[in-house]
Amino acid sequence: MALAAIVASSSSSLIFVLSTSTAESFVLSTTPSSSSPSSSSSSFQFTTSPSSSTLRSSSAKTSLSCAAFNNDNNNNSHNRESTTSLNYKNDKQIIHDEQQQSSSSSSSPTIKSTKSSTSTKPPKIHPTSGGRITLVGAGPGSPDLLTLSAHRIISDPNNLIIVDRLVSSEIIALISGEYKVANKHPGCAELAQQEIYEWCKQGIKEGRHVVRLKIGDPFVFGRGGEEVLEFRDFGVEPSIVPGVSAAFSAPLLGSIPVTHRGISNQVVMCTGYGREGTSPDLIQYHKEQTVVFLMAVGRLRSLCDNLITKAHYPRDTPVGIVERAGCPDQRTIVGNVETIADLAERYNVKPPSTIVVGEVVNVLLTEDDFGMVAKEEMEEQHHRREGLVVVQSNTI
Repeated sequence: MALAAIVASSSSSLIFVLSTSTAESFVLSTTPSSSSPSSSSSSFQFTTSPSSSTLRSSSAKTSLSCAAFNNDNNNNSHNRESTTSLNYKNDKQIIHDEQQQSSSSSSSPTIKSTKSSTSTKPPKIHPTSGGRITLVGAGPGSPDLLTLSAHRIISDPNNLIIVDRLVSSEIIALISGEYKVANKHPGCAELAQQEIYEWCKQGIKEGRHVVRLKIGDPFVFGRGGEEVLEFRDFGVEPSIVPGVSAAFSAPLLGSIPVTHRGISNQVVMCTGYGREGTSPDLIQYHKEQTVVFLMAVGRLRSLCDNLITKAHYPRDTPVGIVERAGCPDQRTIVGNVETIADLAERYNVKPPSTIVVGEVVNVLLTEDDFGMVAKEEMEEQHHRREGLVVVQSNTI
């Protein structure tokens, strides 16, 4: 099922493209609206019907987009006709519906649920054990970028903290009570995830306040929604503390804005790994577009090859990598689509790192950002048109 939010106003519209197969990418874009300048009203719709105005999507079957809509009666009528309500269904209802659809001659697609759900949410506190759980975003890495709520919760000595492996040591140092770190490494992520669930389930059973601490924002390619559904099966509805997403904060900490007037008016957020290790579909090249990749360092070379051969990116398109954003040992490495994989190997770039592709990479960087790289080395790299190398240590 595809779900998109449409926001139209007199000045601009927000465009979201959501891959419906694995939820691997979406687009946030600001474009001029075709509505009358005198119109001050706006409309907000949720629609589940595929749009015919897909924005540079690789497949109309797996992506959904919405462009600017005028606020006239005809468009409002069309939007109402394409709007559906979403209802939770339990397993029996889903099976019953599928049986009806299989015996019907209707051509409408069958909607299948991958996980059971109920019409009501469970309580915040477990009715028998008194345990509860809070899902907390830790931000990109700096303790200064924790929300006040997140800091208060992880510094409570009575809480049990279940920590993602990539949460920075600086943030872990703020934990006052018991904590366990997930051993999520490539090749054993699913086993580690099951271990996390067992830790959380046991903590709830013991009547504790379990805090699930995840890097960045848990709901931006961080399994946040999947964990909420799992915790509901434990009989509790988790509380949510959003985190500062690395998709926007990490680039800026490396002196790279994701948008800039006249340079980039679109931002595509994409994960390097889909479900079961799949690669995301890439949106075609557009000069005024920024692409931010999360969790993609491990397949950077193949990613860049695909950007050139499949998404038609020019080889000299700037690419920046911000490693351990906001931490004392933060580094920023800058090259282009053709050279960045070699540079990442040369400088031994590791997760957590955020990759930015687009002309915005060079907007704010100056010689003052060159840091530890010798000037003659940079001049040599630039002369050979291999891209500019920047290794930058930075703290907030």
